[in-house]
Amino acid sequence: MAAGKRKLAGAGLATHSTKHSRKDQTRVEADDSSNDSMLASDDSDAESDSSMHDADELKLAGENHESGVGGSTERSKARGATNAEIMALNEASLLFKSNLFKLQIDELLSETLVTAGSKVTRDLDAALKQIRDVLVAMDSTKEMTVDAATNLVRKLGKQATGHAVAIPFPDPAPAAGLALKLAFEAPDVVNVVGSYPLGMAVRTQRSFNVDVLAQMPAQMFQERDYMNYRYFYKRAFFVAMIRVQLHASALNELFDIEFELLRSDTRLPVVVLRPKSDTRLSKLGCVVRIQPSIAPDTLPLRRLMPDRNHVRAAYVAGTTDADLVAEQATPQYNAAVVSDALQLTHMKYLFETNEQCTEFGRAAALLRVWLGQRTVQHIGQQQLMAPRISGFALTMVLAWLVRSANSGGVTGARLSSSMDAHQLFKGAIEFLAAHDFNHGALQFGTDADMTVFGAQSGAVLVDPSASVNVLAGVQPWELDALRLHAQQTALDLNHHSANHFSRVFLSAALTDVTAKYDHVFRLDIDMAPFLAARFGSEMNVTARAAELEHGHPVVAVQHRIAQLLSTALARQTRLVAVHAGADASFDDRIKATRRHVFVVGVVTSADAQRLVDLGPSPDAQPQDAAQFRTLWGDRAELRRFRDGSIRLATVWGANAMPLEQRAQIVPRMLAFLLRRHFGVLAQPELLHADDQSTADCARPSEAIGDVTAESAGRLFSLSSRIVEFASTRDLSESDTDRVTFEAAIAGFDQLQREVKALEEKLPLRVLALHAVAPGLRYASLAPPKPLALAQGRGDDAYVEPLHVLVEFTTSNKWPDDMAALHKVKSAFLLRLAECYAAAHPNAHVDVSSRFFGYGAQDGLLTGASSVQLAGADDFDYERDSFVDIRHISSGLTFRLSVLCEPEGALLAHKAQEMVRAGLSAQADALQCAHRRWMRTTQWRAMHHRQILDLCQRHHPAASLTIRLLKRWLSRHMLLGQSVGVPDETAELLAARVFTDPWNGLAAPGSAYAGFVRCLQLLAEWRWTEDMCVVDFAAAGNADSEDSARVASARRVWTTTDGLSADAYATLQAAFDAAIQRKDVRGALRIVTAEDPNAEWWGTVSPVLTRRLQSLARASLQTITDCISLGSDSTLSQVFTAPLTDYDFVIKLDKDVVCRQYEQPPASAFTSDGVQSAESAPRKEVFKNLLPSMQHASQVNVKQHANVFGQSDLVGFDPVALFVRDLVGVYRDSILFFNDVHGGRCIAGLWSPTARKTHPFTASMGANMMLLEHEKVGTKPAATLNKRAVVEEIIRLGEGLVENVVIQNE
Repeated sequence: MAAGKRKLAGAGLATHSTKHSRKDQTRVEADDSSNDSMLASDDSDAESDSSMHDADELKLAGENHESGVGGSTERSKARGATNAEIMALNEASLLFKSNLFKLQIDELLSETLVTAGSKVTRDLDAALKQIRDVLVAMDSTKEMTVDAATNLVRKLGKQATGHAVAIPFPDPAPAAGLALKLAFEAPDVVNVVGSYPLGMAVRTQRSFNVDVLAQMPAQMFQERDYMNYRYFYKRAFFVAMIRVQLHASALNELFDIEFELLRSDTRLPVVVLRPKSDTRLSKLGCVVRIQPSIAPDTLPLRRLMPDRNHVRAAYVAGTTDADLVAEQATPQYNAAVVSDALQLTHMKYLFETNEQCTEFGRAAALLRVWLGQRTVQHIGQQQLMAPRISGFALTMVLAWLVRSANSGGVTGARLSSSMDAHQLFKGAIEFLAAHDFNHGALQFGTDADMTVFGAQSGAVLVDPSASVNVLAGVQPWELDALRLHAQQTALDLNHHSANHFSRVFLSAALTDVTAKYDHVFRLDIDMAPFLAARFGSEMNVTARAAELEHGHPVVAVQHRIAQLLSTALARQTRLVAVHAGADASFDDRIKATRRHVFVVGVVTSADAQRLVDLGPSPDAQPQDAAQFRTLWGDRAELRRFRDGSIRLATVWGANAMPLEQRAQIVPRMLAFLLRRHFGVLAQPELLHADDQSTADCARPSEAIGDVTAESAGRLFSLSSRIVEFASTRDLSESDTDRVTFEAAIAGFDQLQREVKALEEKLPLRVLALHAVAPGLRYASLAPPKPLALAQGRGDDAYVEPLHVLVEFTTSNKWPDDMAALHKVKSAFLLRLAECYAAAHPNAHVDVSSRFFGYGAQDGLLTGASSVQLAGADDFDYERDSFVDIRHISSGLTFRLSVLCEPEGALLAHKAQEMVRAGLSAQADALQCAHRRWMRTTQWRAMHHRQILDLCQRHHPAASLTIRLLKRWLSRHMLLGQSVGVPDETAELLAARVFTDPWNGLAAPGSAYAGFVRCLQLLAEWRWTEDMCVVDFAAAGNADSEDSARVASARRVWTTTDGLSADAYATLQAAFDAAIQRKDVRGALRIVTAEDPNAEWWGTVSPVLTRRLQSLARASLQTITDCISLGSDSTLSQVFTAPLTDYDFVIKLDKDVVCRQYEQPPASAFTSDGVQSAESAPRKEVFKNLLPSMQHASQVNVKQHANVFGQSDLVGFDPVALFVRDLVGVYRDSILFFNDVHGGRCIAGLWSPTARKTHPFTASMGANMMLLEHEKVGTKPAATLNKRAVVEEIIRLGEGLVENVVIQNE
């Protein structure tokens, strides 16, 4: 490849090297001829490379290849494919899973790779030459004191820019009177280094860096300048002089010139040149960084090994006491010096690797793109510090794999030099997924003394010169995050879906903090208590030296927070990431600001919801036990367990703790730790009162003390706040230990045993009971609430029936007549009710029919009655009789109906007969009835089992995610209506983010993360182009713990569990056929292996899909703003419908909204300690209960009675019945929306046909009015009489409607 074979002048590099003495102060002259070759590639080499493989004839148009392919294309048209071309296609299919993936990678590289010497970079190359000319011609200065150098830079900066420029001295700055002479000389070597000259630079949406090395002359330094920051002081003066002289040059018109810290290290400032917006260079998106360097022989590098100390404690303390404290090694300080000296050495090594492996550059570019898509840079408007793990580090890892891998006694290259870019990239991902850098040191070759490098803490990758650790300064959590990303990428690379390319390289969710982690916390702290005192008697020299070692005070605090949380939460989390906020200006970055913001992201493990966190045994592990007690204080209890062991443990709840509270165990633990060790305050939902009092008792000696309410840090998170919206007013008022999904499922199991015990008294043996109710699969908005019949009149404002299908053993005696069959089914239910009532005399058993009075004929609903009742085929209603059983032990109401297999066969047979007879109307009615039967008895039962398995076995967070999504849909009046999203479709949406995370992330481990990713799915999925599949067979793969299986060396090369490639191809073919039939058209359409045509629950209309997308985008923005600002004042807007978007709003009498207690609790609308108007406390007592109230204290007892005073009504919702009637009457004129879970208003939109004029006819099917002096053709014009229709609605809703607000005429 041209990029891989780029020749550089000289010894593989283009340099300008002019040796000159300090005595004559000769200016450095530029050598144009040598530097021109630095930015141009050798065309002859590129042409020879292009002819190496016949497969290169398959290049994409627009790719930067030097050789032409036009002739071969013309020949291929005439002679067909050659053997080499066929072999290339087969190879691409085998290696890339599909030819499309190879083409996508080639297209990605052609669009992102920036090649020096090309037409695209012509302006950049010219600018680099101009920068070189300015650098080598800079004026020198004589030696001067630190104060004189500071004044000189200020003066020159003010002359060039109009404001003073300060020297970016590191922390600590030079002390007053320091015996140090500073001087400046023009660089004697100027070279373009880094990824750009190697052909590895990638252009992303942000920008790409071009590094220019400016080598400082050796005569500027003395032999021991590596001691006590002397080298970094001279380096800072060198950088400052370069900046002020660049300002004075012509480059000031082309670039914005400023300082920046390399790897967030105050010891390594660089000069950054950003093209001004009005220049052509700004369109390229490049940033030029001028990095100072020294020659390898300038300082004795052998003395800068990581086990040496070169920052004396006496210097840190500002004294002359040499025996102040024991000297600690300074590995990061030493690595910063050595890295400056070895930039050219590393450049040569990578160039040689690129020569040996022709695809090395392209593979390194893929790794850089992959890393860039996983780097978090901001949250909302808050900028974050860049991580210290860089593309250079990954490139060195790839070079280690290709050339001289040495680990665990095995020496030799891990990857072959003959591999292509995709194979190298995949091999690197395999290694990153399997290797733990924090516990496994690596080195190039065998020359390094690993005992020296292993003595320092952290990850180790010794460079080829055996002089420096490439990963020095990289925090452990950054490498843990890299490993998690690699593990997920390994799974994605083997996924057989067509969009795994976007998972790996294009996902924007990986850079979004709000969705990347299971829990996100915003920590706003006062930095002063965290940092060691710098002067005076209170100064702790050891702590101050350890802080300086990190190179930045913010990074030191960041490391301290991450170390505490990672250690204490090792069992509950897989990753604790601590992102530090970046200050707006450079001057603030190099100082310890008064307050600083950190963003903590947590990825939970399978043990996140365990109530007991086991610690060490005090007898067997006394040191670990002491550390455990230090971490948890009085929270640590000594307990004896069933196996006889006595261990320390922390307990976070009882066994009966509901799911919502279990989900908050990790946030509670994190808030407790931050309070105990750092004095951080948190929301009451995070830090309970008893937790805070326990945390404040006997705090450890190293904890931050004397924290006042004003100076204490603030911890904010939405993880606990957003879950409150999944609760209900009833649930918040009831005994939450009793109202659980587990109790409902246990009640169903008991009912199943009780019904099976009646087998001898029934005509047929009961084969099974199939639950199909959302409340029995962890998917209802709230757990089913028991009706306490034993206490007399219980809470029966709305009694939710739990639907159950009763399946009997097969029999050939079922009638062939539909009406007779339904009568037999009714007889079965009557017999079942009679037997159950006899066996359980205290139970309330009632047999009824949902369709009583709706004109069912011959067991079928035909004609207008069917349309009026259902409104659409997507509405699900049981067509037969049923029996309601008020279960005594559980207090729940189960609604049983008969599952009769012969009924479905009979409906299908009769429908075929009508088709053959040409009776289309009857055939359509029978087919509709058969589809409804399939949905009610077959599809819903299978869907129930899939969701139950997902929530019970694989993902505990799926239940709360489904509930939050349903709450969001219902609050926006888009759930479970004739025009809304069916309950099952909402459950499939939530299941999608758990079974097949489409955005390159692992399955969410919390309800917060699951809900946010559901919103992302709604906001970003391309429903017209991409198929949305829920692969329940892959639920185990997406499990947070199962993804760790990719650590095995061969896992990355094998196919994951789930849908096979053939099954996926079948689904894709069905989707393509639907596109051809124009059945998609932007509609929300979710398919499964069992439902390839999305006919089980239908599709959501394109108009409603676009509405969902806009609402999801607005909700995501609100959530991001809440986290970035650290306030939940606008969180309620996520769950508030914008009523102004509707034409009119029907307001209902709250006393007749029997499901109003399913609304979110008042606490959900409390923001920052202030209740909103909607959550204002009030006494909720129905009027018909007031006479029975004898004492005022009884007002607080929530015994919500049915609005009509009839306690035996099951599933009676007058608002739902009213909406159903409105839909039946005005289905062609108005679209109705309401919150099915207790909303107090019904919103309406006039349909587009209602807004138009029509020719007047005798039967127009609606309330029309004539328009005077208007005609449509020859007939008078008529339009819908909207005001009269509204008056009709008021009359229909008499007793329900309180008011109608017309917002748009």
